Amino acid sequence: MPSSTAERHERFRYLRERSPVHFDADIGGWCISRYDDVRTVLGVDAGGPQPPPKRAIARALKVARPAITMSTVELLDADDATFAQSVAATAAEAFTLTHGVEAFAASALATTRGFLANALRALHEHPGQAALLRADPDLAADAVEELLRFDTPVPVAPARRTPRPIVLSGRTVEAGEVLVPLVAAANRCTVRYPGADRLDLRRRPTGVLSSCGTGAAIARLTGEIALVRRLRATAR
Repeated sequence: MPSSTAERHERFRYLRERSPVHFDADIGGWCISRYDDVRTVLGVDAGGPQPPPKRAIARALKVARPAITMSTVELLDADDATFAQSVAATAAEAFTLTHGVEAFAASALATTRGFLANALRALHEHPGQAALLRADPDLAADAVEELLRFDTPVPVAPARRTPRPIVLSGRTVEAGEVLVPLVAAANRCTVRYPGADRLDLRRRPTGVLSSCGTGAAIARLTGEIALVRRLRATAR
């Protein structure tokens, strides 16, 4: 994996354009980088625990909201790294305790921590977009979705094995092959999102892909609560 975000996205761009279904001998599987293909691959069972129903996730998040809010307020004076780590840990713990299962605790923590760290870095690098969100808190939900798309917190989803032959970008991958969904590459696919390399908090992207839907749901809620408060605190 390339060492920096810019290098990673440059590599992903090359794969999308030149080799969207790319065999990597080191991995022993096919790296998939275009949006429609990755969405198809994410529909293949990865063999992990089944996610809770959306209604159950929504109930758990509603109960977890106060803990996330309090954590955000208490950590406004912390540095970005501490803020991202601690708020994410609170969100993951609150969700896990509320839902009563731990199967998604690790992915919830990794996704939420990665999202907050990536989002804060992107907003620092795009001060005009940060000012837009700071001035208009009603933009938070769309901004969170765009930030998830722009720098996806877990860039590579767990590998799958094809249960049957599958056609991706015109290439047939035979049954039993390993497929590696490059989620971050798909979320910058210009066919799906024109101008995908540009951060635009007014974009209102739909269908942003994630490696774990449960973790992404927690990251979304945490971002909606935390980011505007964080931006306003750092502007003081």
